[in-house]
Amino acid sequence: MTRTRTGRRGVPAAILGLLAAALLLPPSTLDAQLIKVPMADERSMPISVHAAAGYFLTQNRFDGISGQNWYFGDAWQYRAGVDLGLRSGSIGVSGTLATVPLQRGNSAASRGEIQLRQLLATFRSPEPRAFGQVFEIGLGLSQWADYTGTDTPTGDDAKARNAFAIAIGYGFLMPLGNRFALTLVQDYTTAIGSSEGLPPGARRSQEMYTTRIGLRWRATGVER
Repeated sequence: MTRTRTGRRGVPAAILGLLAAALLLPPSTLDAQLIKVPMADERSMPISVHAAAGYFLTQNRFDGISGQNWYFGDAWQYRAGVDLGLRSGSIGVSGTLATVPLQRGNSAASRGEIQLRQLLATFRSPEPRAFGQVFEIGLGLSQWADYTGTDTPTGDDAKARNAFAIAIGYGFLMPLGNRFALTLVQDYTTAIGSSEGLPPGARRSQEMYTTRIGLRWRATGVER
């Protein structure tokens, strides 16, 4: 009986045969066999913009420069910003604007309006692919400025009041297709102002609350 040899010489011959067959295949066939890997610029760092409007409430405060209590009313606050997506969420910048009713001092005859402006560097948790929770944090500047009313401040009293702001937001996001999403967020902000002119025991901080509804649009890229 004749035996068929299957020793070491058979292995290289088989490999060479496979390589030759691959080289003879047309390029279109080879392309179909390759696994498509997304390019880095298609997968990472999406840019999103957002706009929102919310119902704004704030604590009253004692203003050390004027030496008066400031009594605030309710207002609408408007917010806009842009985010850059990362693996662990997104970073960005947001600005807010509200025109708030203000009574300066204890006399009801002293009434007017003052603008609250905020500029915040923000971090947002990863965007859920379906209805889910979102968490946001912001650090930046809070400013009361441009008062108009029955009395006319002069000198230092007419200057803007600046404060360091810490904002925390928690809420929900609902995707609307591939690029849009609806958000409902409750913001809690603490503004820490100057101690200039404050009497002993007066607080430098002021708490603010906003319930906002907004729309997000992913302008470029895709979420990771």
